[in-house]
Amino acid sequence: MKTTALIRFRNTYLLTFSLLCISLMGNTFILKAQQATAVTKPEKELYIPENTRRDCGDMKLDTGEYSFQRMKQSDNLAILWARKFGTDPMANPDTLLRFDPDYILKEGERIYNYYIDELKFLEKGNSISDKYKCLIYIVDSKEGTAYGGGEDNKIGAFWSPPVRIRKAPFGVMAHEMCHSFQYLLSIDRKANNQPGGVGGYSFVEMTAQYMLWQVYPTWITFENYHLVDFMKQTHLAYLHSKNMYHSPFVMEYWASLHGNTIISKIWQQAKNEDPVVAYKRLTNIDQKTFNDQIFDAARRFVTWDMPRIEAYSRKYANQHHTKLVRTEEPGWYIIAPDKCPQNYGYNAIKLQVPDNGNKVGLHFKGVAGAEGYSAVKVDKAGWRYGFLAVKSDGSRVYSPMYAESEGQVSFNVPSGTAHLWLVVSGAPTEHWSIGGRNYTEEQWPYRFKLTNTEPDPTSNGL
Repeated sequence: MKTTALIRFRNTYLLTFSLLCISLMGNTFILKAQQATAVTKPEKELYIPENTRRDCGDMKLDTGEYSFQRMKQSDNLAILWARKFGTDPMANPDTLLRFDPDYILKEGERIYNYYIDELKFLEKGNSISDKYKCLIYIVDSKEGTAYGGGEDNKIGAFWSPPVRIRKAPFGVMAHEMCHSFQYLLSIDRKANNQPGGVGGYSFVEMTAQYMLWQVYPTWITFENYHLVDFMKQTHLAYLHSKNMYHSPFVMEYWASLHGNTIISKIWQQAKNEDPVVAYKRLTNIDQKTFNDQIFDAARRFVTWDMPRIEAYSRKYANQHHTKLVRTEEPGWYIIAPDKCPQNYGYNAIKLQVPDNGNKVGLHFKGVAGAEGYSAVKVDKAGWRYGFLAVKSDGSRVYSPMYAESEGQVSFNVPSGTAHLWLVVSGAPTEHWSIGGRNYTEEQWPYRFKLTNTEPDPTSNGL
């Protein structure tokens, strides 16, 4: 990591590049903070990055792209905004360009302190963040993209156009501030903590979404498009790049098992490892147990049965859908190739609630390597499957979890059941890291036959 480079996290990959001329300069490296709120601890220093000082001239004058006349500070943050927005951004005649620096700082402090005190992403008292404030740049840009990272191996920073930060909830600030923390942690740990492999890039973005979700538990409502897209591709492998922004859900499940600092611990203690390998090592579990956990997580996602977010997310329960194909054998179905589970991906198959008895049966057959499906390491094939009944009062009854590649099982459907589900997850007996562009993606096809119920036609593309 070069000391003059900015690490920015954007879309599907990490970019390391020199900051363009949307920057801030001054004649001094370090300026003592001008107090905006009561400070009871020693003030942190305001560091002006080298390239911003080079580009913007004397910041005491209101002539550069940024200046001290267009800056406010709080205990841990400083916000600077581009010349176009004037000294009072709330007075801008264009409502799309208005933003409230004071409120951004207030909410930014809440997020910052939560990441430090609750999630413990950085080690207070042993971090470069103890010395320097993070910077927030409101940039003059027609693009809607925000960036997070840092500068000069000293400070965390993020850049946002006004349209992304003009009103609460400040999801973009929570997301990009996480990227700033990731940058700071790489300084604290001398870059020895990076999640490794192609999956590590997805882990970067999933972490930012997870941490956003911690401070904004209604995230799947105000950014509901992420949930909508995730529902279309639950079958994809964990850490698949197509889900990197949509799916912090496994992380939330891990937090329900190990506490909300588990993701921070992975970041702090990973050794350029695949994130799954790091998680297994830190929690001392084997591949079988990891597969069991992934299945348990998947069936809980059907109704968002996780304690911290259940109350906020229950209105999105029972919305999963997938695609089945009828086979030539009467009564048998097979998962469609375009919805077939990859490693740790899953299908939630909605079933009809029986009205002529309370027992349903399942004959399950895993068919790895079947024609029309990707055949990768078929000798490592595995599945997990089971039933879920959701009663009209929202309570749930889970069947035992099954792992046989071929098995016949039954489930007693409780009275009052409003929704009935069959959940199947891909469970390879060996873990391997997700690949890059030329990677052949694995698939774990399966077929099944039901007794005393049938798949719901609408939810299963029949």
